[in-house]
Amino acid sequence: MKIIIIGGGKVGYTLAKQLSTENHDITVIDNNISALNRADETLDVMCIKGNGASVEVLQEANVADSDLLIAVTDGDELNMICCVIGKKLGAKHTVARIRNTDYSGEHHMLKEELELDLVINPEMDAAAEIARILQFPFAANVETFANNMLEMVEFRVMESDPIINIKLMDLTKKLPSKVLFCSVKHNNQIIIPNGNYIFEVGDVVYVIGERSGISKFFKYLGRSAQRAKNVTIVGGSRISIYLTWLLTETGINVKVIELNNNRCVLLSEVLPHALIICGDGTDQDVLENENIHSTDAFIALTDRDEENLISSIYAHQCGVPKVILKINRVNYIPIVNQLGLDSIISPKYTAANNILRYVRALNNSRGSAVEKLYKILDDKAEVAEFTANSSTKFLNIKLKDLVIKENILIAAIVRNKKIIIPYGNDFIKEEDKVIVITKTGFISDLNDILG
Repeated sequence: MKIIIIGGGKVGYTLAKQLSTENHDITVIDNNISALNRADETLDVMCIKGNGASVEVLQEANVADSDLLIAVTDGDELNMICCVIGKKLGAKHTVARIRNTDYSGEHHMLKEELELDLVINPEMDAAAEIARILQFPFAANVETFANNMLEMVEFRVMESDPIINIKLMDLTKKLPSKVLFCSVKHNNQIIIPNGNYIFEVGDVVYVIGERSGISKFFKYLGRSAQRAKNVTIVGGSRISIYLTWLLTETGINVKVIELNNNRCVLLSEVLPHALIICGDGTDQDVLENENIHSTDAFIALTDRDEENLISSIYAHQCGVPKVILKINRVNYIPIVNQLGLDSIISPKYTAANNILRYVRALNNSRGSAVEKLYKILDDKAEVAEFTANSSTKFLNIKLKDLVIKENILIAAIVRNKKIIIPYGNDFIKEEDKVIVITKTGFISDLNDILG
């Protein structure tokens, strides 16, 4: 596909990087020469300096021949204008990033009136991701599939866990519920475990199942399942606003600590049910005065990775049961993990994954397209959701009779609102939702899993 990306910032660069590896023809447009130089030097893309809303610049990028135009500049209005002009000039599909909280309830109308094919809001999506994690305080990260019927949960194996030194085939017989161990990060290696795998302390594990089954599994591990009642947020960012709206709706008490006085005034207006504190969230005295020791969850959402890291380390040392922080720089993530902080949010990756799923669906209009897509384990593995249809080549054939590519796992099947954790005698029927995990590279069609 020929794809034009307007905006070479964090999200734009991440998108260009991922899409270029999938053999798409990528053009990046930006006014910032530094951003263009970075993309030009490190990626296989074409770069054009200029205003993405300019007819002349878009014509230079051959927008009339483009399959998709993605506008992810820092300006919501500019992104909308780029998409409107791009479509008038011949772009087949358009995607706009719209982040302002003022537009949060107007996405549907904007899509219709401006003929946008997809609207993304990384901050809103990140807030929803944090809210999911808070539902499972024992988990590092949580993703949902099949209309929220399935939960995929990340956790780190601890010395006290009763799953250590037992072969996986023997462990499954002891578990109180049906769950599937999808993937493991062991000594920086990504493994899709078979029956002979033995878990070790420090392994990062992804497990999938229905919510009640996941809860029973973690109860078996001895992990606390008590949900957070009091949450402290450092940083009055857009994510903080969206997250506070979500949490206060469920009766959770929210306290937001923000340094900028003018921002505090705004927060007090848009978050009437939260307690707004004007102070430095990296200052230990401020955190102590706000009873950091008594909070159930601490979430660092400032615009600076370093500040988020400092305040999160202190909260972790104070024994806060759940610590979540926003990190934008990928090279920081391994350091953060080594410090015992596993719940990391990156809005740019959330946005990139949503757009990537959309691109793959466009690229596969005849087959069974990707409906949900998540990158896991440092982007070295992928989880994708499909719906089997008449184009699926292996309907009603037992899984044990299929030749499936190495390092690909069918993790779950959902049929008539019933969850199936599949074994060899199970099979896939038309209209089934199928969850697939791979570390071999991207797949855009369910048939791609066959060897």
